[in-house]
Amino acid sequence: MGMCNVYRLTVCSFALGGVTVVFFALAVSTDWWLTTRELHIPEYMVGDELPPNVTVQPMVFRVWAGLWRFCIMVEQYPDMVNCMAVSYNVEHTGRGEDRTLTSITIVAAARRSVALPVTALILSIIAVVFIGVGNIRQDCKTLLGGVCFILSGLSLAVGMIIYISTVNDEVAFRVDTEGDGAGFSYAYGWSFFVAGFGFLSSELAAVICVSLFLRRNSGLDGMSRIIPGLEEKILDRSSKTDEDEDVDDMRLDDDDMVVNTGYWTRDEQNGEWRSDLLAGRRM
Repeated sequence: MGMCNVYRLTVCSFALGGVTVVFFALAVSTDWWLTTRELHIPEYMVGDELPPNVTVQPMVFRVWAGLWRFCIMVEQYPDMVNCMAVSYNVEHTGRGEDRTLTSITIVAAARRSVALPVTALILSIIAVVFIGVGNIRQDCKTLLGGVCFILSGLSLAVGMIIYISTVNDEVAFRVDTEGDGAGFSYAYGWSFFVAGFGFLSSELAAVICVSLFLRRNSGLDGMSRIIPGLEEKILDRSSKTDEDEDVDDMRLDDDDMVVNTGYWTRDEQNGEWRSDLLAGRRM
């Protein structure tokens, strides 16, 4: 039954490790972390130079963005989709610069969270390697794989928290400055939720790896590898116990010898030994 449990835990560790890597890879490489819909009037369409009988119709932009690329589409022209890479040297993407789209400011501000999901993906790959080697050799590398899974999940969680905080910050700034909450809406895409499922699978994989390591090393030999010096302490304690038992056996042998000689009797009141032979000589 124990071997069956170890086998099942081993299979689960491989399966969850692979699922975690797939989830992280999809989340990092796809472009659907955030989708937005925004009403926007370009600056060149606003001014005194427009005739009074001309009405300005705002443009509706739809933007979907990932960690590396974002795409823009105007609802009035659905066939025109412009996708571009997220640059770390983007100009005119700050708040209020040249009536920049709020969606673009979110994409620019969210760049500071990109490193953490990438780190989570790298740590998950390292964890899978450790699990494979640890299950083959049945050593402490299985535990190291579990630690890497924990770190990858924490790294992704921090990155997602920074991403959410960035989105909320930029949306709040738009509402406070323009009072245009109805002109902007957003939703998190499937890539974001895939990253969340990756976090859950990574933590579950870490629990299984730790359980597998403890199950394989539940004996004295295994625990001595986990806790340095444990075997020496147990041997010292067992040797002291054997010495105490030998001393007690010697005391019992001495008492039996004294009692069996017939010359000594124990006083029931004070527990002292008394010699009948010496008492007879005194008389």
